[in-house]
Amino acid sequence: MIMKNLNKNLTAKQIPGTGLVSKIILMLLIGLATLVSCKKSRPIGPEQSSIDRTPVLKASATDLQLNEGDFNNMAVNFTWSPGSNHGTNSAVDYTLQFGLKGNDFAKPTNVKLGRNIYSQQYTVADFNDLLLNQVSLAPDTSAELEVRIKSAPADSSESPDFSNAVNVKVKTYKPVSSTLYLIGDATPNGWDANNATPLKRDENNPTIFHYKGALYAGQFKFITDIGQFVPSYNMGSDSTRLFYRTDFSQPDNQFTVNSAGNYKITVDLYKLTINIVKLAGPPYSQLWIVGDATPNGWDIGNAAEMRRDPGDHFIFQYNEILNSGEFKIATKKDFNAPFYRPTMNHPDISSTAVQLNAGDPDNKWYITNPGAYKITLNLHDTTISIKPFTPYTKLWIVGDATPNGWNIDNPNQMQLDPNNPYIFTYDGPLTAGEFKFPTATGDWGTDFFMPAINHQPLDSTTVVFTPGGSPDKKWQITTAGNYSITLNQLYETIKVVKN
Repeated sequence: MIMKNLNKNLTAKQIPGTGLVSKIILMLLIGLATLVSCKKSRPIGPEQSSIDRTPVLKASATDLQLNEGDFNNMAVNFTWSPGSNHGTNSAVDYTLQFGLKGNDFAKPTNVKLGRNIYSQQYTVADFNDLLLNQVSLAPDTSAELEVRIKSAPADSSESPDFSNAVNVKVKTYKPVSSTLYLIGDATPNGWDANNATPLKRDENNPTIFHYKGALYAGQFKFITDIGQFVPSYNMGSDSTRLFYRTDFSQPDNQFTVNSAGNYKITVDLYKLTINIVKLAGPPYSQLWIVGDATPNGWDIGNAAEMRRDPGDHFIFQYNEILNSGEFKIATKKDFNAPFYRPTMNHPDISSTAVQLNAGDPDNKWYITNPGAYKITLNLHDTTISIKPFTPYTKLWIVGDATPNGWNIDNPNQMQLDPNNPYIFTYDGPLTAGEFKFPTATGDWGTDFFMPAINHQPLDSTTVVFTPGGSPDKKWQITTAGNYSITLNQLYETIKVVKN
């Protein structure tokens, strides 16, 4: 309107002077009038309307039977028409409100949505989560809800408006556990529920879990919470089915691993199914260590063989008193064959990086300080651990096979060999039962020397150093009598003789 009046009244005849200056002044005044007019005539949007109106809410579904198997499907989509700011020139904030039918939204659950939002869609999983954790409905229950939209000017200058209430009937479900753990003597951490092995939850399906790694000969099952033996998932009608165990009085059937190896396990907690696949073995069944750091030097034909872990064939160990010098690990007694070597020459022994190659670069590890070392090569992730070993000066034997039983505060002490700091002996009676060797007293969480597999034959010489005592494995005496036991803590060997 202002611009029209100016256009009508401001003419060259009405401005003093008709020259160039007058024309310039005329153009400036018209431009100013146009600018003022533009500011005053901003288009009115749907939320800037001065009309007093309330949004109208609709729901795509009003009778919902939620099922976890449909977790990613759409459960419901709420849509609504715009609200009003009542002429305040303010944006409008929207909040979706849920309440139990008949409570007149006395204590609604508020889902704040923001501005310029006219729909809210929920998947089955998201809507069930909302109902359980925000609306506070119980799992596996039916309820009738009322849902409405609250619209309010953002500057809070006016009271909010509320849409019509939409009635929604719904049945919730109890979601499966969000965590799952392996437990058992077939697993890396044994039966210790406080240190159970976690499975990885599937990124696309929250009911599916995966494990890929070593399993030993033995048994296993699944728990859902660290430190808790129930609830658990046990073997069901066969080795492909799961049984959800919620009470200690229920059957405790477990899955069995017949031979150690690398396994892939896929568990579906919704369908109660399990798939166990043994993967291909390690690339090598034998490895040798060679170099002037070792007692046999660079004599490849007489290289020392590394010990393969009988419970996990991807793990190779070498424990020895080393000289100052170099070493590398041969895949064959042939200098032309591939070797496991460090990724750089003479790295610090704390470095874990390993590469496999033949020829150049001929990198090697270097031992600076001679002495006892324990070396572990892990072919699961191709890493190496090189650690100096300080022998224990005391060692004990504990278990119901021993005279003092399972008394960790006062187990039977073993005798240290006066001529060899790595050797301990026990000579005395053993009854039918189990035993293992703690490195300290008064704490079941101390480090132990244990067998490689639970109840391994007494004529087996293999010992495994087990930090923290897990997985828990023991030797077993079946015939009572007097026994002589010799344990070498460096070479991790044992000799058990019945006298």
